[in-house]
Amino acid sequence: MVSKQAMAQRSQTRVHFDHRDMDYYLSWILGREAWGASEAGECMDIAARIADGDPQSWQREWRRLAEQVEETAENATRAGDLESARRAYLRACTYYRAPLFIMHPADPAFRETWQKMQACFRQAAALTDPPIEAIHVPYQGRELAGYFQTAQHSARPRPTLLIIGGIETFAEDCYLLSGPAAIQQGYHVLTVDLPGQGMNPEQGLFLEARSETPVQAVVEYALARPEIDPQRLALFGFSWGGHIVLRAAQFEDRLRATIANPATHNMFSSALAQQRLGHGKDDPVAQVIFQQVAWRFGVNLRNITRRLVKGYEFMRYARADCSLIGCPTLCMAGEYEAQVTLEQARACYALLPHPLKKLAILTAEEGGAAHCQVDNLPLLNQVIFHWLNGIIEEEYSPGVYEIAEDGH
Repeated sequence: MVSKQAMAQRSQTRVHFDHRDMDYYLSWILGREAWGASEAGECMDIAARIADGDPQSWQREWRRLAEQVEETAENATRAGDLESARRAYLRACTYYRAPLFIMHPADPAFRETWQKMQACFRQAAALTDPPIEAIHVPYQGRELAGYFQTAQHSARPRPTLLIIGGIETFAEDCYLLSGPAAIQQGYHVLTVDLPGQGMNPEQGLFLEARSETPVQAVVEYALARPEIDPQRLALFGFSWGGHIVLRAAQFEDRLRATIANPATHNMFSSALAQQRLGHGKDDPVAQVIFQQVAWRFGVNLRNITRRLVKGYEFMRYARADCSLIGCPTLCMAGEYEAQVTLEQARACYALLPHPLKKLAILTAEEGGAAHCQVDNLPLLNQVIFHWLNGIIEEEYSPGVYEIAEDGH
């Protein structure tokens, strides 16, 4: 029997699968249709072929679709239909991404599937106008991979949105969450895989409790680019990134604005509370997800000492003091997230000292109740840019901009 629980509470709606983690990932994949990076009919046809709660079935069917769509992209390229090729490569990127959600990093197919995902994204990037540039940020003698895209074919400094992901994200995910919306709004976009994200565990870079350190390296890189206006740099983090950006913002005074979705000031207590909701050891999907998370933290499940040391680091340092954040901040969350997540979002908002702060708890009625609103990207970005545009363009002032009692 398929478990109906989840590794963490991220939604309360059912798209197709009884298995909540698998169903959430499906909603994430479907959400990319907003940018032409998935197609609902293709996705639901594949979902119907997948055995609920079976990782191998999930991997096999998405891989089959990815290969078919990649072939479509290649045929369109040969025919000179570059716009169709671009869109097909984006969809193939998403479909190669899908198996990685529920795949052990030690599986030989993990790296090869990631390479295919990245290759398809970069094919689409080269066909995008303006092109999306692959970048590398120096960090502790190594490099953090990511992407940069200008809003226009111009070197004129413009406001820039720096997007940071969560535990299981890749830079391609970050771009496909809010990158196209930012470009449409006239922002440059920069996103990077921090330690623990993307394939960085392969080079010994694991998730860090003191997450401000790599973010500061990314800010340094961003401000060295002549296209970026140093007075209009905004930092957006989603999922675990909602904690990362709050911790970074308390140490970083070069940010014009910060957006945290969900806003989480104490990641250790949040993760601990969520795990009480988790699966039993007989759930194969949960076990694969947990093994990938352990890989990203740099812990061996059999090495108790290493796990204790890592746990102590996060218990002590994975905290953000929101009272020390000096820039305008938007705290977000979805109504269907865990109670601890909603409590932390409200607590973060209450502690922020800047008058140009906002709390946005998105509801089921609005269509944005899920974790990070991955199933409703237009709404997510509407909320972000309605607030951020006013901050960047200085249309708000403490005497005019008011926060309603309900936080909206």
